[in-house]
Amino acid sequence: MESLGRYVAQVWHEVLMNSATAEDVAKYAPLAGRSPVELRILLLAGSTQDLPLSAYAEALHLPKSTLTSILQRLERQGYLHRTPRETDRRSACLTLTEQGVAFYHTYLAYQQDLGERILHGLNREEQQQLLALLQKIQSYMVRRP
Repeated sequence: MESLGRYVAQVWHEVLMNSATAEDVAKYAPLAGRSPVELRILLLAGSTQDLPLSAYAEALHLPKSTLTSILQRLERQGYLHRTPRETDRRSACLTLTEQGVAFYHTYLAYQQDLGERILHGLNREEQQQLLALLQKIQSYMVRRP
């Protein structure tokens, strides 16, 4: 018999990889093709202001050279640009372009829809249990700077 841990991982992978409908794919097409690191950069840029680039490298656990190449790609694709920070003009921060803001809002809508679909089949008590368990898992699995 396979280990429980492997089974949990397989079930979670199955949910993530096979829960999207054709409507989801069409509705959230702008999200396709983005790497997890690109998503995190765009989400950070959309939710924070005046964050120095060094903070992005720390939060993402990336060398500055890797971050630079990813940022260059996102700039070329029209999602963001680097601007001088308001608090320290010697360093740069990221600002979303109009296309980047649209992407950010599309991703937030996707998160909302996904969360509602996850909770749909659960009663209120089960929803609270799931949230508590996910927060506990997050506390020991998510790296913090």
